[in-house]
Amino acid sequence: MTTKFVIEKTKSEICQALIETGKNVLLTGGTGCGKTTFAMEMAETLNLTPIVINCGSTQDARSALIGYFTLQNGNTVFQESDLLKAIQTPNTMVILDELSRASDDALNILFPLLDFRSDIRVEERDEDRLVKVADGVRFVATANVGLEYSATRSIDRALQDRFLCFNIPYISPTQLNGYIKKLHGKETADMMKSLTSVYGYTHKMVKKSKISTALSTRMILDVIPLLPKFTVGDILENVILSLYQTDSSSIISDSSIIREYADSVGITFSK
Repeated sequence: MTTKFVIEKTKSEICQALIETGKNVLLTGGTGCGKTTFAMEMAETLNLTPIVINCGSTQDARSALIGYFTLQNGNTVFQESDLLKAIQTPNTMVILDELSRASDDALNILFPLLDFRSDIRVEERDEDRLVKVADGVRFVATANVGLEYSATRSIDRALQDRFLCFNIPYISPTQLNGYIKKLHGKETADMMKSLTSVYGYTHKMVKKSKISTALSTRMILDVIPLLPKFTVGDILENVILSLYQTDSSSIISDSSIIREYADSVGITFSK
């Protein structure tokens, strides 16, 4: 049984109700805010099998989304893609991850799956070339939307119209600390409290245009395994602050602002 990701109760219930009735749902929000985690947990709640399709790796869209030919025992055989297999499997949740990174070719393949047609034409097949979406298959997509996501594309109206859109905000430091407690226990949550405070501070500073970018929920959760061997100060100095030390001189000042706050909440840096 997974620990449920923190999201506003009414929003969660509406999303689940829409998915149950066969509507497509698009989850938008900042990187690492929990969109894919939330989608996976909705699949568990609704007794659906989740299949994640990475739309950011669809430069060769037809091979990635439909399939490709391979040589087996001297014969050319068509190998169906994970997406093609998934849409033919009842009670599957197809999670179209990073939809805003999909190529035009990929979107042209996906469109008929997501509207009233609910099918896809597979010319590579010898027969039964029109593949219908099986009963109980549901579609949930995730997308990063915003100026700082330079490798993404805007979600155009034609694509957006095939989904009902929900924004997933970053959770608060208190919520993040509670989530860590559920996942890892009180001792770990107490050790992480100063880092979750830094996380919250970066979000405040971004809103005030004092720093360039905020720490993501995912980044804080990802450093937890380092705790047995390293101090919070070491983790902040060598891992987290590296995010602010990879670009221009203005970003280095972001690091100084965060270090100053970290000092104020009792985080000790190694000499």
